[in-house]
Amino acid sequence: MDAHIPILKRAGMVLVVLGTCDLLAIRSGLFLLGAAAGVGLLYGSLHMASLVRWIAAFALCALGVMMLAWPLMQPVDLTLTQLKLQPRILPSLATSATWLVLLHWLYRTLSAPAVLAARRAAGHKPRHIGLAAASGAALSLMVCSALALMLHGEAAQRARRAAERQFGPDYRYHVAALKVDGKRVEGLVTAWNGNEIRNIPVAWQDDANGDR
Repeated sequence: MDAHIPILKRAGMVLVVLGTCDLLAIRSGLFLLGAAAGVGLLYGSLHMASLVRWIAAFALCALGVMMLAWPLMQPVDLTLTQLKLQPRILPSLATSATWLVLLHWLYRTLSAPAVLAARRAAGHKPRHIGLAAASGAALSLMVCSALALMLHGEAAQRARRAAERQFGPDYRYHVAALKVDGKRVEGLVTAWNGNEIRNIPVAWQDDANGDR
């Protein structure tokens, strides 16, 4: 009858521990919300179990699509060079992979037959997990598409030329970031070759004669 309770408590304890660690590290309030959800799970809340499961499905698909698409947002050669010359990016990749594992675990745990059966027995309406997954994937695709359009448009080409004038033809160039504030445009261009990676800030006014 209460076979779902240990499952909810297991998921709740994980969320509470993560929230506590986040609080001690003084980072953000994201995990604190997770800790609050964890408390609800510790008390056996089926409503909270359903909500956390829905959010896990959304975030899992959003992060998964982002990780798949992100390497395509910059040249493969630059990515390989970063892995070779800047191994400090590896912890970030490991963190993203850990998030994927955690979200998958939460989703699978809260999708256990005992939990779903308890929800049906309590008369709770099923949530549309397919909608959560599709929404997360669609959001990531929209963000990646918008970034791709911005980083390959006319302003990006101008930023690339400005950086190339500073460091010459011995590097390859990729626009990593671009910000438009009225007529003011600021960007960050990554220049790289087999031995070095540089991050070059560039900026100009749209009504100015030439790049700066």
